[in-house]
Amino acid sequence: MWKLLQLVVFLSVYFTGIYYEWTPSGYVLGLLSLGAAFFVTLLLTWAFDTCSVLFAKHGNKSRPTSRRQVADRFR
Repeated sequence: MWKLLQLVVFLSVYFTGIYYEWTPSGYVLGLLSLGAAFFVTLLLTWAFDTCSVLFAKHGNKSRPTSRRQVADRFR
C-alpha cells in the first residue's frame, strides 16, 4: 500500500507541476515530486507510530492482542 500511495503522490505532484508550469526543467520537477512522496510517507509513518504509542500508553483493552481473544469475541 505504501508504494501505491507514493506513486499517487508522485504522479499528482508531477502532473500538477506540468499543468501549472512550476519549473521549466523536468528534472527539478521530478525531484520535487520525489521529495513530496517521501515527505508524505514519512509524515504518515510518524503519525501511525505516534498513535500506536499513545494507544499502548493508555492501555487500550478493547483491542484484541492474541488469536484466542479474537476467537472469543465471535463465540
